[in-house]
Amino acid sequence: MERVKVFIDSDIFIRDLRYPKDQRFRENSAFLEQVYKGKLKGLTSIYNVLEVCGILSFNLSEERLLELYAGFRDKYNLQILFPKRNGESVCFLISELFLLIAKKLSFVDALIASMVEQNHKALDRFISWNAEHFKDKLSVEAITPPEIL
Repeated sequence: MERVKVFIDSDIFIRDLRYPKDQRFRENSAFLEQVYKGKLKGLTSIYNVLEVCGILSFNLSEERLLELYAGFRDKYNLQILFPKRNGESVCFLISELFLLIAKKLSFVDALIASMVEQNHKALDRFISWNAEHFKDKLSVEAITPPEIL
């Protein structure tokens, strides 16, 4: 039986790393545990990793920040997706992003949505606590962690 492939949004990781007293922390942890144990195949993008590192950079030393970046894949048992155009270069097409921005997505959400769209055939769901921001804007269903559990 093939595992469900889920693209994980940045807010899931932020809640895990920064907000242990959040009311949704337990559900969030239960979801991430399913990914870590391999019951769900977790994917995210380099844009998400960089967004998480950027948010946490205000509270981490440079050494801890580098450890987070370098160990992100292993910490969560994820596959990190890079744009297909230039291998591992971080790049985007303005025209592609603008079409997503026109659907009422912020710049960062549009970057992330572009990675989902580039990889939609390899994905089953998009997981975010802000799933409603992505509803009907992606080729895959956008749902919250409790909805996948």
